Amino acid sequence: MNRRVNISTKINDWVAKVEAFFLCLFLFEMFVLAFFQVVMRNVFNNGIPWADTVVRLSVLWVGFLGASVATRLDQNLTLEVLTKYMPERIRHLSAVLVKLFAVMACYFLLMASFRFLGDERSTGEQFLHLFPSWWTLTIIPAAFILIPFHLFFSMGRDVRYFVKGKGS
Repeated sequence: MNRRVNISTKINDWVAKVEAFFLCLFLFEMFVLAFFQVVMRNVFNNGIPWADTVVRLSVLWVGFLGASVATRLDQNLTLEVLTKYMPERIRHLSAVLVKLFAVMACYFLLMASFRFLGDERSTGEQFLHLFPSWWTLTIIPAAFILIPFHLFFSMGRDVRYFVKGKGS
């Protein structure tokens, strides 16, 4: 069992590193592209025609990757009105229930995102005349897969704490 936990933890950590890499890559690209766009417009009265489109799309990727990373770090939005008055073990049990609800919500959003991608695919539009535009939106279903992936690991920690207590 311990070996399985170690392997699953390593997989979760590896996925988190890949997410963090792409998050940093997109943030850097957004910063550089937006900076050059401002310089080009203010100094040369001309901009990079495709820069705004790429930056706008990068915001989408950063938002969804950031949500997944926040979930991995247990830093997503929470309402702690009642939980701060609960005993710690019960707090972990309520966290499991909340995370199960979040997983169900992600499932429905995943199904909707697949329909959305199908609709976008049917348009036949191209992104900057390079590849199908629907490829740029694949972060949406990917995020609704990654977020529950991280939630399951977090739920496992909460369940272990609830069952074994603080010393586990």
